[in-house]
Amino acid sequence: MKENKCFLSKYQGYRAKRAATKIVQGDETDHYKKLPDYINEIKRSNLGTIVIMKVVDGYCDAVTRQQKFQRLYMCFVGVKQGFLAACRPIFGLDGTFLKGPAGGVLLTAVGVDPNNGFYPIAYAATEGETKDSWMWFLTLLREDLQMERDYEWTIMSDKQKGIIQACEAMFPNCDHRFCVKHLHSNFSVAGFKGTTLRRALWKAAKATTLAKFSTKMRELAEIDIEAAKWLGTKQPIEWTRSHFRTFSKCDMLLNNICESFNSKILHAREEHIVGLMESLRHYVMTRLQQNRDMAKSK
Repeated sequence: MKENKCFLSKYQGYRAKRAATKIVQGDETDHYKKLPDYINEIKRSNLGTIVIMKVVDGYCDAVTRQQKFQRLYMCFVGVKQGFLAACRPIFGLDGTFLKGPAGGVLLTAVGVDPNNGFYPIAYAATEGETKDSWMWFLTLLREDLQMERDYEWTIMSDKQKGIIQACEAMFPNCDHRFCVKHLHSNFSVAGFKGTTLRRALWKAAKATTLAKFSTKMRELAEIDIEAAKWLGTKQPIEWTRSHFRTFSKCDMLLNNICESFNSKILHAREEHIVGLMESLRHYVMTRLQQNRDMAKSK
């Protein structure tokens, strides 16, 4: 009985929060109706910016005759030009849940700026994190970044659902690194736990030469031969500096660039679609201007 009351209290609190949000922000349906005008204004005020909206194929409301929203991609022309002009050919990919009334997932591509900070490139609100949604997002991103020679590029990810297959299809010659933090999590789930093994794994990941990597792997095998065999099933080019190609001139082992960006947009992820996109636009523009001002002052 106590658990039921607790659940009822939480449910009532959730309904009250949604009702308050609707009063302040307006009805969810109204926001989707505003999307075409919002997109046109973004394109008018930012010539060259790519904004693509996808609707559900074959769906049309019998009463309103309106189509159903599915995805929205946005890449600002100034952001794209800045990335191509001054940043290294490496970016991270990630998906984070949207907490607004409609739910969904925000797919993001985040680069590394010349000061080793994160540089948001493009993002898309989608219905979920699937191979199809990643393929759609990466197709648009590839066109925006003019990635004709994909062998010159490096991608970092956490092996999210659908992303590996999409990257293999879209960028077959691209280096694809996997976050070592995520690798260690899988390492632990496989049964290889403890501080000693964790440190041995990180020493192998941080090795900068083939000889040093071999040494660190032998040391790990002396601690736990099965752990070394498990790591042996992973391609070294995906997780250790000793095997990274040098073209990207970046030896990062973590996908912190995406995680840092996601931590800055927590409030935006709770908003309706127009509010979400406008909050993201405002944050990206503000960050770029702050970095520009900081560079001028030095």
